[in-house]
Formats: sequence, C-alpha cells, structure tokens
Amino acid sequence: MSPFRLTVTPAFKKRRGKKPKQMKDSIDESITKLAANPRHPGLHTHRVQGAKGVWESYIDGANRITWHYGENSSIVLRNNCVHDMPGQSP
Repeated sequence: MSPFRLTVTPAFKKRRGKKPKQMKDSIDESITKLAANPRHPGLHTHRVQGAKGVWESYIDGANRITWHYGENSSIVLRNNCVHDMPGQSP
C-alpha cells in the first residue's frame, strides 16, 4: 500500500505545538504509522460516532488523533487531544 499524503489543519498544528516534547514525538510516530497504513493495528483506528466521515486513531491509552479522508488519497489531520473517557476529568 502506498503512503497517504497528509494535510495538517491549523488547529492540529496549534495543539501539537503546545504539547511536551515526549508527546510530540508520540504524535509524530502515530502520524507516520497513519500515513503508511490507516488500519495499522497499533493505532486502533475507528469511526467517530456522531461525526460522519471522521476517524480516530490512538496515540496512546488516553490521547487520540482525529482525521478524515481528503481528496486524492490524502488524510486531513484535524485534532490531537485527550480522549474524554467516562469517569475521568478532562
């Protein structure tokens, strides 16, 4: 499978820029996997409920990347954030 082109939204860049270096490195590693294979088993990729066409991939146990497919086999990176998990405060 050929790698996907990536488009990074300003919101994605802004949030990533505020993260500590270790988290930035983890985000970058996940993005590399995503570009090579959106179905990479380590990403646990799945559709976001209630958001048509939006997908979510894991960075780690609590952090996620949201994205959607763009034109010409591209992936548009939308956000990188802490997943709202039941019983946990944001």
